[in-house]
Amino acid sequence: MCLKKKKTRRARDLLYITSYPMNYFQKSENLYNSAVLNGGAGISESEMREVAEWPVDQAMSLFAAADQARRDFFGGAVDPCAIMSVKSGGCGEDCAFCSQSAHNRADVAVHGLCSTEEIVSRCREAWSKGLPFCVVSSGRRLNAAEFQTLCEALSECGGGGEKHASLGILGENDFAALRDAGVVCYNHNLETSRGYFGKIVTTHGYDDRVATVRRAKAAGLRVCCGGIFGVGESWDDRIALCLELRGLGVDTVPINFLNAIEGTRVEPPKEPPLEFLKIVSLYRLAMPRSIIKVCGGREKNLGALQALIFLAGANGYITGGYLTTGGAGVDADDGMIGALGLSRKN
Repeated sequence: MCLKKKKTRRARDLLYITSYPMNYFQKSENLYNSAVLNGGAGISESEMREVAEWPVDQAMSLFAAADQARRDFFGGAVDPCAIMSVKSGGCGEDCAFCSQSAHNRADVAVHGLCSTEEIVSRCREAWSKGLPFCVVSSGRRLNAAEFQTLCEALSECGGGGEKHASLGILGENDFAALRDAGVVCYNHNLETSRGYFGKIVTTHGYDDRVATVRRAKAAGLRVCCGGIFGVGESWDDRIALCLELRGLGVDTVPINFLNAIEGTRVEPPKEPPLEFLKIVSLYRLAMPRSIIKVCGGREKNLGALQALIFLAGANGYITGGYLTTGGAGVDADDGMIGALGLSRKN
């Protein structure tokens, strides 16, 4: 009788083990197959909603699918980059989350365009560390004289590494000039879904951003285009942005988590780290061939879990600091990826 009870208990325990957790293992495998076995076209919209509803206590099962998709297309290589704020603060746009907006009251350094010497020096420093170098300016765009000066500075940097730029809303001739200066990749984020955009930006329209992305692609530049999360958007907004980016065929998706700076018009995020990491997995599974790059706010919002960005599907990050906030540093980031058995892309 005692033996029969033990067998019954063992059978009941085995049933629990193989039904509840394995259910998510199976779902994870299905997501992986949908993402990669159709030529890498990514999961469907309905499967994106499945990711949105995924319980955080089963997040590791989801990460397994995203991690394997990352490895299928990128192996163990990750793609960091360094950025430089070449013009800071005083921006006339009213992005609610941005500490550089003149519509906000954040206490940030304001300076005009950096000198050619400063830009060249920072560029060569980044290249000496094996990092692509990206120049970033505040404002809708630089004026004509500033833009010409920056292009000349980028040309003077030479060809010792990759040059990227993020300079706002530009036209066809501007992109041609950047290309002539050696720029190979342009960053311009959509930030959020079309439906939520008006809640955080009103001084320009969503289509202005989309058109800029299309012009950059038409000029033959790679495009880095993503968004910011934790600004009050819903999972529907996250999915809508993902579909928009996939439709645009962007090469890199930067994922920023809000680091709420005092004086801006947004509340600090309420999402726990694993919920943010689910966003990384969503974008990896939806866009398995794209670089998924976790950028601003990773230290602040993920804390001790930030190394999980790679297991959740990311294969890129900004290193060495951001526009108005510091970061962990290049050496610390190198140590983090090394501990995971990853290495920088050659």
